[in-house]
Amino acid sequence: MSYSPNQLETAISEAKLKSTERKQRKFVETVELSIGLRDIDLKNPANRINIEALVPNDLGGSTSSVAVFADGDIAIKSKESGLPTFGKDDIEQLSKEPKRVKNLANDYEYFLAEPPLMAIVARFLGKILGPRGKMPKPLPPRVEIDKFVERYNRTVKLRIKATPVINVKVGKVTQSNKKLAENANAILQTLTTKLPKGAQHIRAIHFKTTMGPSVKAERN
Repeated sequence: MSYSPNQLETAISEAKLKSTERKQRKFVETVELSIGLRDIDLKNPANRINIEALVPNDLGGSTSSVAVFADGDIAIKSKESGLPTFGKDDIEQLSKEPKRVKNLANDYEYFLAEPPLMAIVARFLGKILGPRGKMPKPLPPRVEIDKFVERYNRTVKLRIKATPVINVKVGKVTQSNKKLAENANAILQTLTTKLPKGAQHIRAIHFKTTMGPSVKAERN
């Protein structure tokens, strides 16, 4: 049993409507997808999913969810792109300010680093970034940083730990239902390829806005 694009769009539309019926918000709400799973033995570490899904449309953020550790030319290009950029000296200074590192880990979903700084980040910041799943990913040589970052701004993390539920954003309420449904479908497709029995493990999915009630999506 699976979900058609129309079924996803219908549930998203209803979730948006139910949110506006309650109260007008003073901020742009996120549209969230909750995936409930069944028949997954979470006592087995192999079943604790921790993967990334690339979606076809942006997630509606006005700013990048990426920060960069780099020196030299890559740092220059990163700063020109408006990305938060930290060099070797910055990393060592950050190690003395754990509260600031925690704030950075909360503010940015992904960290990228040029290869020479990977070990330095691990040494000085790993105790904070590691447990949060925020250790940096290496930047390829001669990378076009704008294109690389754009990809990560369309990437979401899917995690299962203690409970068989995945909660993930698919975009903002200002985006069309079609684009939000396309993102949700891409997430579901990525997830099912990682599950032993594919879509059979999906018990139900729900959509909601940040402050709105949950709406269950019907399925085929």
